[in-house]
Amino acid sequence: MQTICKLKSYQVSGFLRTFATKMNTEMKKGITILMMTMCAINLFAQKWADDPANRFAVTVRIDSAIASEPQKMYMYSMVEREMQLHDSISFDSVHRVGTMHGSVPYEYNVNLLLQRRGPKCVPIVVKGGDSLSIHIGDEDDGFRMRYIDKVEGSPSTLEMVHYEQKLDSLRSEYTKQRGMMQIYNLTDEQRDSIKVLMKKADDIYQRYKLEYACTGKSPYLVVDAAHNVFYAFRKNPTLHPYTEKEVDDMMNSLLVRFPDYPPMKALVNDSTIGNYMSAQSFEVWGELQLRMYSDRFKKDDTIKVKPLKVGDYINIDPYDLGYSSVNMYRGKYLLVDFWASWCQPCMVQIPNIRYAAQEFRDDLVVYMIGMDENRKKWWSTIKEMDLRKKDLSQTDRPYEIQHSWAYDDKKGTLLPGFKRLDIKTIPHNYLVDRSGRIIAKNISITLAIDKLKAAIKQEQNGACSDSAEREQARTKFKALLEKEKQQ
Repeated sequence: MQTICKLKSYQVSGFLRTFATKMNTEMKKGITILMMTMCAINLFAQKWADDPANRFAVTVRIDSAIASEPQKMYMYSMVEREMQLHDSISFDSVHRVGTMHGSVPYEYNVNLLLQRRGPKCVPIVVKGGDSLSIHIGDEDDGFRMRYIDKVEGSPSTLEMVHYEQKLDSLRSEYTKQRGMMQIYNLTDEQRDSIKVLMKKADDIYQRYKLEYACTGKSPYLVVDAAHNVFYAFRKNPTLHPYTEKEVDDMMNSLLVRFPDYPPMKALVNDSTIGNYMSAQSFEVWGELQLRMYSDRFKKDDTIKVKPLKVGDYINIDPYDLGYSSVNMYRGKYLLVDFWASWCQPCMVQIPNIRYAAQEFRDDLVVYMIGMDENRKKWWSTIKEMDLRKKDLSQTDRPYEIQHSWAYDDKKGTLLPGFKRLDIKTIPHNYLVDRSGRIIAKNISITLAIDKLKAAIKQEQNGACSDSAEREQARTKFKALLEKEKQQ
């Protein structure tokens, strides 16, 4: 049933109550905030929603495990300073296809939000008259936002897919080089070389946005790219690889190519698109993004939370069986690291974690706990990042890293022992001494390596000192024996 929001004031509260009661518990708070904010910014005054020429349709087909449990999909947008919930449909193992309807005054972005499982947010670009068909499969399951390439009926959405994929590819090269800067024990020459590569990768990324702003066919995407280029250059002209003439030529070409697109007129004439991307809209979008992230670490009222702190003995009992699964590592230092493939700071630290496993292989156990909801993605990242055991037949610096997945395979939920730790963000880690006591929490791996080196050196110096004292005592004892013999 279509749910385009055109309610009178006395109907709003009843609508919200009905809407909220049908929501899954984990969604109620976030969606209620969304709906209340919609009302506050006078959502229901849209005149263009009644124009048949502005209507579009989106048919979604889910033929994967995403539909194995009942859930809803919501379609919403942010146009002209206002949020709009257009429609929603329900999916389960039997009902895997559904169609939603909405209205936009001109080509603009609309988002599909899955309630429980799946890609969470599917962005599309639509205009009046479009009839889209979207297919979501197993490979789209997971936490990260996906730019799916399985859309029919919307050339602009396909253009967005290819544009964003190219940006992601260029951005990943820069991120890769930035991650290299975090590697432990780099020389000054190596750092300088990496900085050059980072600058080159960033220049290519920035110039691609300028190139697209000058050649793209979708007005929605072009105005976004042009806005980024214009404001980046205006803020600091010396940091970017394009000239003032190039930026001026770009701005002068926009209205020639898209003379009737309102956001483009606002950008060119007023150098702002504030009327179309308001502070209220970004606040609501921020709430949704926060909800998507925090759902991974939401509290479970049935489980008593007991966070670990520095000075505690490490106690990780994933299945609540009454014993710690890391007790077997007593006698060695232990680095416990919670990570996920979608967490960029986690991925940046992986080379240093591997270095630590190699450098201290006789004194340290590295135990990595994956927070990916998708088991296949978790394990494929382990293989891709070379985090499995390697012996002397495979490398001259052998290492072994222990792995555990944080989710229940059957239920698809975080294991109770990990929920008990009350982890709110990742990366999240503990450095544990030989006795099992936590000596550092949420520490950078670089600093953890320094701490380990200092601790092991202190142990070695202490052992040498004890050995010297014992040798000195034996020498004195022998001297006494010789003296007694002579007497």
